[in-house]
Amino acid sequence: MATRKKQDDTKKRTNHDAEIARERRRLQTVLDTVPSGIIVTEGPDMRIAFMNRRSQEFFRVRPEVGEPLPSYLANSKLMHPDGTPFAEEDLPIHRSLRTGEVVCGEELIIETEDGQRSYLLLGSAPLYDEHGRIFGAVASTEDITPLRKAEEALRQAYARERRISETLQQALLPAVPERIDGLRIASTYIAAVEEAQIGGDFYDVFTPGPDLVGLVIGDVAGKGVQAAVHTALTRQGLKAYAYMDPSPAYVMEKLNSLVLKETPPEFFVTLFYGLLNLRERSLYYANAGHESPLYVDSIGRRVVELQNTGVPLGITPSAGCEQQETRMEDCSKLVMYTDGVTEARSNGTHFGLERLKQCLLAHLDSPPDRLIAELVEQLQGFSGRHLRDDVALLVVELEPKDNNKHDSNDC
Repeated sequence: MATRKKQDDTKKRTNHDAEIARERRRLQTVLDTVPSGIIVTEGPDMRIAFMNRRSQEFFRVRPEVGEPLPSYLANSKLMHPDGTPFAEEDLPIHRSLRTGEVVCGEELIIETEDGQRSYLLLGSAPLYDEHGRIFGAVASTEDITPLRKAEEALRQAYARERRISETLQQALLPAVPERIDGLRIASTYIAAVEEAQIGGDFYDVFTPGPDLVGLVIGDVAGKGVQAAVHTALTRQGLKAYAYMDPSPAYVMEKLNSLVLKETPPEFFVTLFYGLLNLRERSLYYANAGHESPLYVDSIGRRVVELQNTGVPLGITPSAGCEQQETRMEDCSKLVMYTDGVTEARSNGTHFGLERLKQCLLAHLDSPPDRLIAELVEQLQGFSGRHLRDDVALLVVELEPKDNNKHDSNDC
C-alpha cells in the first residue's frame, strides 16, 4: 500500500513537473513573438527565469535558465547615454527587485565584447507573490539603435553644412575699417551657440562717392548655405546700385526688384541702408522692415529710434521704401543691430529694445569698440552665454569736424 502511494505521488510530481515545463515552453514561445525584449528574473540573486529571443539579440549570447543576471551581463559594457558606466545596482530591473520601483523610459547603451553597441529604452516592474512580497522583476527593452544612429548622422550632416555656411558667412562679412575720414567704426558678428544652421545676418560699410559712407545691416530669411548665397546676392546687389546712385530710395527700389526676380517666392530680407554725408553731417536712410537703428546723442544724453520706412524686400513689387533724413551731431553714434540682440532670451524673457537703450545710455561716452564690448558682455550675461540666434552689430561715431580744436579721440 505504501509502495503504491509512493508510486502515485511520484507519478503526480512527474506529471506536475511536465505540465510546468510545457507551460514554461508555451510562455517562452509567446515571449519570443514579442517585438520588445523581455527579461524575467526571480530571487534576490536575480536568476534568469525567462529571456526572449529579442533580448538575446542585444547580448549576442544565449542565457542559461537559472543563471544570475549580473553574471550574464558581466561580459557586456553597460553605459549611460553620456558614456559613463551603468552600475549593476542602478539597472531598472535591479531597482524594481530591491525597492519595488516601477521604471519607464530609461536609456541604456550595451556594448558587447565584439564592440557592437545597442541603444535601449528600458522599463521594469516588480513581481509579487500571493503574500504581497517581491519575488522577482520583469524588464522590457525597446531597441532605439536605428533612431540614435539616424540622429548622429543628422547631427554630422548639420555640422558639415554649418562649417560650409560659416565659411561662406565669414567670406561675406567685410573687413570693416576702424576709421573713414573722421568716422570711427566697430562691428562684430557672433554665431548662435546652438547647432542650428547659421543665419543670414550681415553688415557692410563702403564709400560710394566723395564724403559719402554707406552703412548697411540686414537679415536674410532662412538658414544655412541658401541663406549665405542670398546674402551675397543682396549685399553685392546693393553696392552695385549704390555706385550708380547712392540715394537710399533708389537703391531700395532696385534691390527689391532684384530680390523678387532672383530668389524663391518665400524669400525676403529686412535691411537698413544709411548714406552718411560727412561734409553735411547728414544721414539719409531707408529701413525695409529691419530692427530700428538707434541714434545715440552724447550731447543731448538721449537715444532715439530711426523708425522703419518700408516693408521687407521681396514681399511685393509695389512696396515703396521712403527715404528719411536726420542730422548727426559731433560725437553722436549710430547703433545698428539684428534681432539676435533684442530677442536674446533668459527664462522666457527677451533682452528687448528698452534694455538695449539703457545699456547705450549707460555707456554714452564709450568709443564704438568699447560700446560693442560692453553690449556683448551684457547680452552674454543675460542669456547665460547661450545665444539662440546670430548677433550682428555695427556702430559708427562721428568725430568732431574741427580737427584744429579737437583731437580725433576727443569724443
